Amino acid sequence: MVNLRLPILCLTSLMAASGCSTREGTAVAKDNQSIQVGGLYASENKDGTWRVTKVLAVDECAVHLRTYANKFPELPADVDPATLTLGRVGDPGGFGIGHYPVTKEGFLNENRVLIKVVPVMEEELEGYRYYLEAMKEDR
Repeated sequence: MVNLRLPILCLTSLMAASGCSTREGTAVAKDNQSIQVGGLYASENKDGTWRVTKVLAVDECAVHLRTYANKFPELPADVDPATLTLGRVGDPGGFGIGHYPVTKEGFLNENRVLIKVVPVMEEELEGYRYYLEAMKEDR
């Protein structure tokens, strides 16, 4: 499993950079200052459902995200973080991703809607820490 972390990280980074929403809308995030750490943002999928993504961290190059498996039929007005799950590969409802970086530009270009800001929990940062370790090893 450890050997798969870097390829999965690379794949999810590419997926995140390409985006998945094709509908026009007004993005809430307009600049670096508007990206809220702990922010729960909703974005519309191609099939019209909505998915929630949490901002784990922001650094000089990237926004570090966690996307949940939960899908909503319409833009959620509020979300209880305790109900959000990552699911598993092969689950009928799909799966989330515990951590992936995306460029700030990619994040800001998505039509994300800020639902609310909640604390980032220590256990949510596991994938982010692996990322930081991998980046240190590459230098």
